[in-house]
Amino acid sequence: MAESEGPIPNDRAGAEDREPEAAKGVRSRAGGFGSPGFTKALQDRLTLLVVRFVFFLTAAGLGLYGVRVVAAVTDRPDLNPASGILIGCALAVVLIATEMFVARSPVRTLAAVTFGLIIGLIVSMFFRFVVDFVAEAVVPLAVQDKRQYELLIAYLQVVATAIFCYFGVTILLHTKDDFKFIIPYVEFRKEPRSQTPLVLDTSCFVDGRILDLLRTGLFDERLLVPTFVLRELQTVADSSDKSLRERGRRGLDILREVERSWTVEFVDRPLGRGQSVDDGLIAAASEYGGRLLTTDYNLQKTARLRGIPVINVNDLAAALKPAFVPGELLQVRLLREGDEKGQGVGFLTDGTMVVVENARQRIGQEVTVEVTSSIQTSAGKMVFGKLAKPPRAPQPG
Repeated sequence: MAESEGPIPNDRAGAEDREPEAAKGVRSRAGGFGSPGFTKALQDRLTLLVVRFVFFLTAAGLGLYGVRVVAAVTDRPDLNPASGILIGCALAVVLIATEMFVARSPVRTLAAVTFGLIIGLIVSMFFRFVVDFVAEAVVPLAVQDKRQYELLIAYLQVVATAIFCYFGVTILLHTKDDFKFIIPYVEFRKEPRSQTPLVLDTSCFVDGRILDLLRTGLFDERLLVPTFVLRELQTVADSSDKSLRERGRRGLDILREVERSWTVEFVDRPLGRGQSVDDGLIAAASEYGGRLLTTDYNLQKTARLRGIPVINVNDLAAALKPAFVPGELLQVRLLREGDEKGQGVGFLTDGTMVVVENARQRIGQEVTVEVTSSIQTSAGKMVFGKLAKPPRAPQPG
């Protein structure tokens, strides 16, 4: 029996050293610098940085203004304004660090900012009663009748409004997919519901069945594609081997189709020195707390040994009925000899190996094969068959 041949080269290390030229079609929509898809994460981070910076400056100004208010209320004009600025900046850093720790999802739309500000303002309006209550309980009665007391209350209300607006914007930016629980039937964009990402391997694009899997709605995770996967696809597409080159180009086409129909997040995560693509995929899945989707049996075993959940497309296919039934006819080009005497071996476009009996003399030709049996394992599909008999010519009447 012929030996199974994987859809991509076994030596995956060093794929990051090649710039994906043919992959520019993918990068132009999802992975290129300056393109909407690839720069989405960068744009989101810049937006969050702007929001955080504005809040930081606001906190510094509120700290300066707070010193003046306290100096007026306590009749202490000797208070240093720099101390107020430092306190305001320190509180801003604490709040920003808290927000970064609680949520990690990026900014998506201006609508999220608008609704966040509205929610923050509404909450701060209700919180004013708490501010008044606390101020009445803390500030001496002798001061409450003075203008300074009104100034203090106004300052505290401004601080509360700034804090609630900040958290309203940032939390909503991070959890906008759940916003419909607050306002039913309102969503900013159709996004995956699961917070667990699905990290896609090169082999699942070369295999091609990922399109059918995603169309079933079986997966609702965020789809993550590391940039070194693009580079490896280009390596396969630029291979000198015709069969590998065709499968690599097909993998790039499949990636384009996936990006057009689903939200794909391209992660610009470089490989470490001497790190293989398999190790990079496992590290990415571990870092983002996601699952791997692959057809690579060796990657599956390695990832599971390291505690990373893996979905093998071949395992999913094995749980279903076989794709080939005895008697079915296939068109395949025979590329090499098999292990057994007289065998010819070819491959379908998805990498499925076809072993044909008594076809050694037809190697290099495209033949019609009649399927006799098929097997499905975690290592891939194999189809066994024989040369189909040509149709008999009709006998003259």
